[in-house]
Amino acid sequence: MKTLLAFTGVCIVIGAIIITLWQFVPSFKKQFEPAKIIQVKAFLDNRCSIGDEIFVAFAPEQNRTARFYDGIAIMRLPENAKIQLAISPAYPDFKYDDVPQDVAKEIVLIADCSVSPRLKSVFDAMNKQFKN
Repeated sequence: MKTLLAFTGVCIVIGAIIITLWQFVPSFKKQFEPAKIIQVKAFLDNRCSIGDEIFVAFAPEQNRTARFYDGIAIMRLPENAKIQLAISPAYPDFKYDDVPQDVAKEIVLIADCSVSPRLKSVFDAMNKQFKN
């Protein structure tokens, strides 16, 4: 009988904690909701000497690509997804190594062939870290 009362008490306490988290911590509730799908409009800022048709917008988690038309690629993605610039699958011998970014309704993807985007992000972080 005592173990049944103890078990019931523990269940009530756990239930109260879950209800409290659900009501007062929005991030806890969001973990159980499906991600909202948004339309992402990616603008290409091509600083390379190659044409825009070489590049695509790429969502790595969804393994989806979108071509650029007049410098704009449109994709429907979860609001917690990432997007990056990549080379079109039509050119399998080439690779462009970009850093994934959080999606937004409008985002600019920069193609800069003078330096690797990953190296640029490392140098930018180092400059911020050691800035006087």
